[in-house]
Amino acid sequence: MTVDALLYSQEIDHSLPIAPQVYSYLRVRIVDNRLPPGAQISEASLADTLNISRTPLRAALQKLVSEGLVNTRPHVGSTVAKLDVAQLQEAVFIRAALETAVVRRLAGMNADLSSLDPIMEIQERTARRDDYAAFFVQDEAFHGELSRIAGVSRTWKLALSIKGHVDRQRYLLMAGISGRSQRAYEEHIEIINEIRSGDADGAARAMHDHVNSVLELDERGQRIIPPGNAGPDGERRNQPKGVS
Repeated sequence: MTVDALLYSQEIDHSLPIAPQVYSYLRVRIVDNRLPPGAQISEASLADTLNISRTPLRAALQKLVSEGLVNTRPHVGSTVAKLDVAQLQEAVFIRAALETAVVRRLAGMNADLSSLDPIMEIQERTARRDDYAAFFVQDEAFHGELSRIAGVSRTWKLALSIKGHVDRQRYLLMAGISGRSQRAYEEHIEIINEIRSGDADGAARAMHDHVNSVLELDERGQRIIPPGNAGPDGERRNQPKGVS
């Protein structure tokens, strides 16, 4: 299976840096499984499809290799990596540490969260119709905006650099479990409520549970972690808290 049959055509804006565009182009398709594990990425075919040289393409591929999403071997070429459960678990650990610190900071600074309102309005609509593809975009916007409001935007950029396998799993869950977008939306509401109440511990617990929920299923649909996983305070937690 080659990239030719799996990618939709896309115009590259040659007035902008090309490598980041190619990186985003490929990453999105790996995450949403249009480029499934094992798919071969032909540099020649892709460069021709996108009307670009191989130099920015190779730069994009190298970044994807560094994130564990692509494997490259001499004389073999590049293929989409399989979901790596060990990397997934490590990335969730790192992301939870980063994002619980963000919401603790927000809870302690009486932050104005009004910029989240339009994001949450779209999330509510997309969750109601279980449009997981549209919800995924707004999910990313939500977490990025939390970091921006907290004054630590690079925290989210760091999270983006390590969460490739997390995103694949998140997309798999949203696509495969009816109502999963609604649950994520409700978890976002809970995080916001905990921040607005000034409860740093509550906000951290809500974010920890939210980020770790991606570990519920592996690539075979089996549970990776048992119910009642421990929260950041050591308390065993059976399910996310309800919306307050």
